Amino acid sequence: MSSPTSIADRLPSSVRTEIEAHLRQAPQREAAISDVLRLLQQALGYIDDDTLLYAAQQTGMPPVKVEELCSFYPLVLRRPAGRHLLRICDSVSCHLAGADSLLRQAEEISGVTLGQVAKEGSYSILPHVCLGLCDRAPAALVDGHAVGGFDGDALVALLASWEHR
Repeated sequence: MSSPTSIADRLPSSVRTEIEAHLRQAPQREAAISDVLRLLQQALGYIDDDTLLYAAQQTGMPPVKVEELCSFYPLVLRRPAGRHLLRICDSVSCHLAGADSLLRQAEEISGVTLGQVAKEGSYSILPHVCLGLCDRAPAALVDGHAVGGFDGDALVALLASWEHR
């Protein structure tokens, strides 16, 4: 385990500067926690225990409260993910429109269990709570971009493109 200080050393100065700006702008330092976590995850790929402690120190929050936030919000990754990330919505509307079969198909195509990293770190596939695209179910979040009407053909094409990069 490294120390939270070494986390700061691993961050580009631009990220440290942006974190400091969010902390200054927040009415209370704790109010900046979501921005701090987002910036740390963008810079480091995920929020490991040391990064979580760093975020807690920066905001003055108890580490257990930061852990609660990380476990509540599905966009916070607590372990490494692939370079590309596919999140398939599994909420009610998407479930009824076939999201479960898409998730099973994704596992079959990739050969990797959901949440694990596929083929040399190229991508990860995760179930995700509601993306707010119920009218266009099933929905997915592809590298942070929402896609409605995500079907088996789109899944096959996407995974094929990621495997050939």
